[in-house]
Amino acid sequence: MLWLSLDKDISDRRLYVDMLFRKTKMYANYTPSSPLQLGDYGDVTKEGEFIRSGNIFQEFPDLRDQLGQGSEEFGSNKHFFVSRSRKKDAATVISAAQSDIPTLAECQPKLGWDIKKDRHAVLVMINANHWEIENEGVLHRFLQKQSDLADKAIVTKVYKCSAYAQLVTEYGQKGPFYVGFKPNLTPKTTPQTSVNSFLSSSSDPSIMVEQLWQTHPQTANWNMGPYDPSQRLYSPLATLRQVTPKEPSLGYRDKLPPPITDDQEMEDYIPPWAELDERGEEIEDDDD
Repeated sequence: MLWLSLDKDISDRRLYVDMLFRKTKMYANYTPSSPLQLGDYGDVTKEGEFIRSGNIFQEFPDLRDQLGQGSEEFGSNKHFFVSRSRKKDAATVISAAQSDIPTLAECQPKLGWDIKKDRHAVLVMINANHWEIENEGVLHRFLQKQSDLADKAIVTKVYKCSAYAQLVTEYGQKGPFYVGFKPNLTPKTTPQTSVNSFLSSSSDPSIMVEQLWQTHPQTANWNMGPYDPSQRLYSPLATLRQVTPKEPSLGYRDKLPPPITDDQEMEDYIPPWAELDERGEEIEDDDD
């Protein structure tokens, strides 16, 4: 039934976000083609979706010079793998370079894991570049005066990349699996190219961009973003921060909390759910 499929999609997204957060302390965007920008603010729903409410830099342009924005000069390939359980034997890294799978022969990077019966999450980013707000303490002090933003998640760092692959494994799935990337540009004049294999570059329609993600086994439910070498289209991973709560007042003549200094950073925005089981559902407290 459709509702069962939708329910599973939601729980898979939440589990993916949860596992990557435990690994990286960053928010894993389940739909990387929906851009996340520095200064975006909003809320993360119980389903793991970031709902954008606005952008600090657009609404307070005078802050742009005070906060500063920096990025890595060069992009690089990055990947993350995490298991739901904390058992050391839940999965092991295996050498994809030694595999005899023909489709991986010309891939770079190529990665492999031998997984056990658990849930696992994978994120691979191609040509990833890290952007960040340089003076987070200044932002922190400013936001403490904005009561309507006090409980919002703020994007203070974000990875942008030219291609991505992400996976949440099924419970009970086990054995080796691989993912590799084989970049290759093909002119638009190539005859009889498959619609499923090629997409027009959004930045230059004269170039066709081949989806050259290679995976094994084919049954794994990978979600992949096609490669565009001319720009970084996707934002799969971001740091979400929030204002550090003020200490509760102990008396009616108490002094105000100490002022926030420019070097005092904000706190991580914690996903709004309890510990999750293998289905991505919250584990109920026995005391409830």
